[in-house]
Formats: sequence, C-alpha cells, structure tokens
Amino acid sequence: MEIRIAENCGFCYGVKRAVAMAQKTAENDFTSYTLGPIIHNPQVVQSLADDGVRAVNSLEEIPDGQVIIRSHGVGPAIYKEAKDKGLDVVDATCPHVKKAQQDAKSVVDDNMTLVILGEKKHPEVISINLWAGNKGIIVESEKDAEIIPFVENMGVVVQTTFSQFKFQSIIGILEKKTKNLKVFKTICTATQERQNSAVELAKEVNLMIVIGGKNSGNTNRLAEVCRDVGCTTYHIETAAELEVAWFQGVQTVGVTAGASTPDWIIKEVIETMNEFEELLTAQANWDEDLKKGSVVEGTVAQVEDERAWVSFGYKTEAILNRTEIAYPAPASAKDVLKEGDQIKAVIMNHIKEDNPVYLSVTRLAKDEDWQYVIEAQEKDQPIICKGIDAIPAGLVVTVNSLRGFIPLSQGDVYFVKSLENLVGTEFEAKVLEIDEKKNRLVLSRRAVLEVERQAKLEEALKKIAVGENYKGVVRKIMPYGAFVDIGGIEGLLHISDISWHKIKKVEDVLSVGQEIEVKLQSFDPESHKLSLSLKALTKSPWDLAEETISVGDVLTGKVVRLVAYGAFVAVNDDIQGLLHISQITKQRNAKVEDYLNRGQEVEVKVISFSKDEKKLGLALTELMEPVASSEDAE
Repeated sequence: MEIRIAENCGFCYGVKRAVAMAQKTAENDFTSYTLGPIIHNPQVVQSLADDGVRAVNSLEEIPDGQVIIRSHGVGPAIYKEAKDKGLDVVDATCPHVKKAQQDAKSVVDDNMTLVILGEKKHPEVISINLWAGNKGIIVESEKDAEIIPFVENMGVVVQTTFSQFKFQSIIGILEKKTKNLKVFKTICTATQERQNSAVELAKEVNLMIVIGGKNSGNTNRLAEVCRDVGCTTYHIETAAELEVAWFQGVQTVGVTAGASTPDWIIKEVIETMNEFEELLTAQANWDEDLKKGSVVEGTVAQVEDERAWVSFGYKTEAILNRTEIAYPAPASAKDVLKEGDQIKAVIMNHIKEDNPVYLSVTRLAKDEDWQYVIEAQEKDQPIICKGIDAIPAGLVVTVNSLRGFIPLSQGDVYFVKSLENLVGTEFEAKVLEIDEKKNRLVLSRRAVLEVERQAKLEEALKKIAVGENYKGVVRKIMPYGAFVDIGGIEGLLHISDISWHKIKKVEDVLSVGQEIEVKLQSFDPESHKLSLSLKALTKSPWDLAEETISVGDVLTGKVVRLVAYGAFVAVNDDIQGLLHISQITKQRNAKVEDYLNRGQEVEVKVISFSKDEKKLGLALTELMEPVASSEDAE
C-alpha cells in the first residue's frame, strides 16, 4: 500500500503563530487563559491545558492574569472588556483574519452593503461581523446568495478558510445582485494551496485520509473537496480512529491535514497506517473465505521457513502458513513444527478443484478466545493481556491468541506520551470494543487502574483536612508545578506555591521521588482536586519584614524602577518600597529621572508599613536637587 502526503498540509502560519504564542505564555508565573480553544484541534488544546494554559468561554471566567485572543479573532468589545478588567492581552489573531476584519469595517464605513462568505456560527465569521457592527449578511451557500435583494453597492469579505470553489460560484450569483461589486478575496493563500493539493492528490489515489478537528471549518472543507472529486474520504482527528477495514484492497492512500493539525498527529496517523499495512499482509490468508470451517486432523509432511504442508486424507496436501501456526507468528515454521507432527486445524477456504487448501491452527484458539473476551465484556470483568509493541497511537497487545489494541488515552489514569514501559509485561485490562469480523479488539488498562485508584482515593479522603500539613512524595513534574502524593491521593503544588522567591523551573527546586512536607490549602470534594503549598510552611518576606522594619527606621536601598509618580526602592532582596515624588523634591511638575537613576543607592526613611497590603512607604532623608543636564551646564 502506497501512502502519499499532500504537498501542502498541516499547520498554517496563523495557527503556528497562535500556538507558539500560547506556549510562550506557559513559561510565565501567572495563569494564562485562551478565550475559546486557541485552534480547532482538541489534542493541541489539551496539550496546552496540561502546560497550564486553560481555555475559557468568557472573560467572566478569568479572575486575573493573561488572556490570549485565539487565531479566529474577536470583536472590539472584548479588547475593551479585557482592558477594563486589567487583564494582560496577548493577541494571537491570525494576520489574515485581522485583514478580513478591517476590510469588513471599511465596507460598512463606505456605506456599502456588506456580505460575508462563510459559516454563520464560525468564530472567525462572528468576529469579522462584530468589527462591522454586526451589519453583514452572512452567506454560506449559493442558496443563501440567491435570496439577497438587489442593492446599489455591495462589498464582499470572505472567511479565510472558505472553499475557493464555492467562492467562485457564489460570486457569480452576487454579481447579478448589485451595480457595483467590490470583492475582498480574503481567503488565505495557504488555504487555497492546501485545497488545491488535496484535490490533485484525491484524483490520483484510491482513498483519502483528512486529519484535523471535527469542529475545524478548513478541515471539513478539505474532506468536502476530496469527496467532490469522487474519492472515498475519511475525516479523522487522531490515529485511534483509523480502521483496518478501510484499507482492505486499497493500493494508494492520500493524506492531507487541516491548518490546525500539528505534525506529530500527522506522523502518528502515517505510522499507524504502516502498522495496518503489516497487519493486513500478515492476515492476508486469514481473510480468505472461511465458510468451509471444518476442523481436521493431519500429519505434517514437509516444513519450510514460511509454511508447512499437511496431509489430512485429501488428494493434495494442505498449506499451513507460518502466520497460521501460532500467535505471535514464529520467525520460522521450523521453530515450531517438524515432519511427522500431528496437528488439528480448521480449513480456511472452500475446497475447489485445482485450488490449494489452506489451514489454520490459530483459528481454533481464536474462536475460543473471542468467546472469552465477549463474556468478559458482558460481565465487566478484567482480562489478562500482554504488551507486545508500543506505537505512537497506543499499545498493541495479545489476549491469548488474539491481537488487541490499547489507545494511548486508555493506557494510564494520567496523560502519558508512550506505553513503551508495558511492552513485555502482563497486566489486567477491560474490554471496550469488539468486532470479530474486523478482527478488532480495543481494551482499557485505565478502566482497571481507575477502580484501584478510586478505592485508594476514598480511603485517603477520609483522612485529609484543609490547613493540615502532610508528608508527600513528588510523583510528576510539569512546567506549571508538581503533583505530590500525600498518601493515596495526589494534589497539585503550583509553581507559585513552591517558594516565596520567584523560580524559573520546578526542576530547580524539586525532583521526582523527593519526599517533602506540604500544607493542604484547598480541596474540591466534587472533582477531588487538592491544592498544596510548600511556601505556606515558612514565613513570607513581609512577615519577616514586619519583625525587622519599623516606621521611622532609616535604611539604605537601591533604586530598581522609575515611574511617573516616584521610584521603587529595594530595601532587601525581597521587599521594595515606594518613594513618592513628593518625598524626593518639593519642586512642582518635577520628573523623577531628573533626580534618580536605576541602580542608585539612596538613604531612605520608613514612613509607612502595611504587611496585609504589602506596601512600604519611603521618604528620602534629605530632599534632592535636580541633576543638571548638559544644556543647563552650558
């Protein structure tokens, strides 16, 4: 089976830019949020969430911190609302979407009728219309265009991921609806190239696989244009959705991906299809007509590496291929059989004149094993399986003579990038899906672990109390903090709760397996989420300052920042105080930079101190005169 990849597919510039900007915010100490999913790809959104960048539906859900405007853009009201809330805005709107927004606004400003070609509920189209004051007529199809009344002047703006083929058809209709038609062809060039590449490839292959989020408009259109040229097309999000049956008898497969699909997902799909090709090759003889189904006993007459010939009383000897002797298949049939061995096997094909007869030993065991897993599923009982091969999409396992698969998401109770550690081991799993005809068996190790975890969790929950200190072990370290086991239940020790001092990386302070003592700060009984703190076990810098600093003290400090209304002076490594301009000079309309420089040491007097508000008021022991400029000197 030949696998061919479209010339243009995967992340576009705007999406790659938005994801990079979101990933960068994860390096900050404060919490970051995306207003809606950053892109239409659940796997990327989940990956960002694992790094501490949460997706929310509205600004009301954001208490403080940083908000990221996703690639689809938003209306102007959102920017104002974010500013009013004091949020730090990171604008990841795709530049092509920005242009569409401004073009739509210019059409309305010129008193022309605005028509927006795109999906009415798509966030990009909604944002474009908001910049036009919601005055646009949104057209999704030729039918929508037909019912637009005639107008004198019309301006057309297009969703950046709109189908170029549908665009041409609709414009032909709109040309008859106005005297003056001004078209802003805002379809992204990358979108056009991606669609063209997909169409050309779909014309040359037997089957197309389109990869991307099910809620991604541009990915849905890729699948649409491939089907329009008559090619059988499947739209998937991840490799786990692929089915072996799709590739039966297929010679060439084309692969393309939407603008929101990262390279690692594309790679997983291709690697899984290669796995399927090997599986189809190994099972070529298993898919013969099995209607005969008779069980026979015979004697091995001859053995080669790839097959054995068996005499069972028929006029010709039957073929027992190496792959039908045992599962997993031996490297050579000679490793298992020798001449004169007695075997029992099932006939795999109809016996016809001059056609060879094929046998299978594994089929007998398979019938019993299929019944075993069916009963286990009905009773919701775990079964024993063994890991044999870790692939990007999950783990290939055996259940006696059967081949099964555990998706990556079902391999553990926590997110893992690989199940390589389970290869060669036996463990319990529960049956999720059975399709004997397609030789499909999907299992979940996570379902078994969840039961065990729940029992330990319930026992641990009886013993915890908010405000108490607990001995714990660091189990996992993430960029945004560490997960600590405090006796059967794990809680999050956020990076901001590790130390009173700012730290760049969790690994600089903690390591996996380290034993630490933490304080339980909060507990959500519904979600079983625990928030832990390490720094709460020690006094804060302001607590210490309260013991050492008093109003009236004279201190030596260093100027660390200049602002319009004064300067911030560090009196020690942790505490900074405000030196107001009025405490620097009595000159009216004075500028701080005329008196002080960053890094300058000054003698100050403490005039106010508030531990609760974390405020320290300072005054110079002696008011200053402005530093003479070079022009004044002349």
